Amino acid sequence: MLVLMFTGDNEGDVHKTGLFGALEFDAVERPDGVVDVTAGLGNPVPILIIFLVLVVQMALIQVMFRRLKRRREQLLEEMRAREADDVPAG
Repeated sequence: MLVLMFTGDNEGDVHKTGLFGALEFDAVERPDGVVDVTAGLGNPVPILIIFLVLVVQMALIQVMFRRLKRRREQLLEEMRAREADDVPAG
């Protein structure tokens, strides 16, 4: 949002959109010299899509981490079992 507000020309009325049309920024100069500034959400769909993609990505990372952790524990158990079998009775 800040990039939309502070980039570009300072001349006349400004209408900018960003993040695939999700964010909007308007600056309109009134005849008495006051500038009306409006900033907000124009279209929530791109933000929702980005959020869903990030949630799915994080869920997949969590599943992979759990599987790798389980595999590590399995390998450690196998290694401990081999070491226990190799130790001569003394």
